[in-house]
Amino acid sequence: MEHFYTDKQTLADLQLLDDGPDGVFACFNKTITYGGEDALRELFRKPSNDLNQLQQRSATIRFLMDHVEELRLDKTTLDFLDYYLKSPERPVSFSVYRGIRNAIKFIFSPTQAFYAKRRGIAEMADTLVFIKQLGENYPEGNKIPLLADLQDSLQKLTQHPLLAKLVDAPDHRLKRYTIEQIDFLLRKKYHQETLTLLDQVYFLDAYYAVASASRTHGFMFPSFQEQERLTLKGVYHPMVSRPVANYVILDAERRVNFITGANMSGKSTLMKAVGIAVYLAHLGFPVPASHMDTCVLDGLITTINLADNVNDGYSHFYSEVKRVKLVAQQINQSDRLMVIFDELFRGTNVKDAYDGSLRIIQALSGLDKGFFMISTHIVEVAHALSANGKISFGYLPTRMEEDKPVFDYQLRKGITDDRIGLWILQNEGVFELLAAKKLES
Repeated sequence: MEHFYTDKQTLADLQLLDDGPDGVFACFNKTITYGGEDALRELFRKPSNDLNQLQQRSATIRFLMDHVEELRLDKTTLDFLDYYLKSPERPVSFSVYRGIRNAIKFIFSPTQAFYAKRRGIAEMADTLVFIKQLGENYPEGNKIPLLADLQDSLQKLTQHPLLAKLVDAPDHRLKRYTIEQIDFLLRKKYHQETLTLLDQVYFLDAYYAVASASRTHGFMFPSFQEQERLTLKGVYHPMVSRPVANYVILDAERRVNFITGANMSGKSTLMKAVGIAVYLAHLGFPVPASHMDTCVLDGLITTINLADNVNDGYSHFYSEVKRVKLVAQQINQSDRLMVIFDELFRGTNVKDAYDGSLRIIQALSGLDKGFFMISTHIVEVAHALSANGKISFGYLPTRMEEDKPVFDYQLRKGITDDRIGLWILQNEGVFELLAAKKLES
């Protein structure tokens, strides 16, 4: 595959792009500027299976985590600079006559446009000084492509003596004629260069947000290796307030991880945690785990919170079948796909769910590529597959204390027959309500 494959359902299942309190994007969005937020969102939408690109992203974040305690970007400065550079009312040409004419006009009749020019140039001067100081304070950062690109952009712009003066004497009061000259340089002659520099600053803001969030939460960088293997130690869901860390491993010997457990035992949360870690790793970001060792994967497909498709007239079961078909199609195009199915075939009767789950999991376990994490509410499927040496079995236990279920959310090896569905119905008083209704009638 030429890119890391995922889809809208996976993004929704894992709440990867959500701005709300449960969204993974929100966890990292500590950006200072609006442009930085847009840059971060662009990064989030571009997972990669290009190892060089992942290493470059990780190196940028690692440098900022290790060396830059505080990034002194000024939101007001950059917001106005963005407005100034992208305003449609830009100069189309410059001449001595035009410059003198405008300068004289603004002496006697200053306009909002002139004030915007003067302030925009001042904000550009502050930004150029910031970039210069960044290079001086962190010279080792020149080995990082993004920081090196910022210095290159600064050098290109300051080759012109008027723009160099902005950096060397940023507090010097500019004459009106000089303002006209510099405005033409920034918004016409070197307009593309100034926009490129602004975008680079926004990506610096985005990468620093990732570095800051990762430092705060104690996220760790994944390690990529050639061996076909995915190891997650201490993996947890980053948006759970008191998460429980777990250990998950998939390799070429056992490509299927089959999880059983009662309702509310933590199956979905664990599977989301694994999916989030895989996705973040392929952004080049640190992950919520104490250790992650993985080969570069080609894509991630999850089916966790699947709904009926009313517009297309699909039932829940048919939507599940379409997801399984999608997986089969992508497997034919990819050698290293990560697939997560939570409660496979929950949308049909027990007999069809049992038969369908059994055949699908048997087929997946016989493949020589891809990794699969699957949970089920039909424990009989797990028992029927228990002798399959290509499947690793894990369960999340439930124990009853004072007639109440207690969960520790800790994954263990094996299969569990725990069921608490009937207890939940009884605890909610459903049977009593129905019995009372019958007496009334």
